[in-house]
Amino acid sequence: MIAVIGSSGSGKTSTVEYLVSRLTAKRLKVGSVKHVRDHSFTIDVAGKDTWRHAKAGAKRVVCISRREVAIIRKERGDTYTLERISSLFRDEEFDLIILEGFQRLVSKRADVGKVLTAKNKEDVKRLLRLVKPPIIALTGAISRKEKGSVQGISIVDVRRDGAQLVNAARKLAR
Repeated sequence: MIAVIGSSGSGKTSTVEYLVSRLTAKRLKVGSVKHVRDHSFTIDVAGKDTWRHAKAGAKRVVCISRREVAIIRKERGDTYTLERISSLFRDEEFDLIILEGFQRLVSKRADVGKVLTAKNKEDVKRLLRLVKPPIIALTGAISRKEKGSVQGISIVDVRRDGAQLVNAARKLAR
């Protein structure tokens, strides 16, 4: 597992998108999980059939179309542990799961590699106070302004040095 952690607008989604596209191009099977902090967010649309099924009491609603299968579980997402998130991927063999967000869940864990995204050096300092190693790299908006490293952690601009980030991620894949 690798977690991409950073503040809003720092480049987390772009970093995940980059990693997923490059790692899958190298034939790795990658899963991803996005933490949504908006407490009112729902993937289910009020009034639609799946919403109506859940409103009637279904705890799990599965929606199947020609191009995708969506499983909607009506349960509290804030009760998920890293192990429980991992179990969502056990039905298939994944080489790597990339988490976007989940800072509180993974920041102190030594068994999860972390990519930190930051807007500026102040962002980096804040993150480094909160996040324990292993930290694979620093990237995101800061990489367009800064080069080199901070406290021994490489600043990687994926447009220029993306292979470095992909290679580090591949080492963590099983």
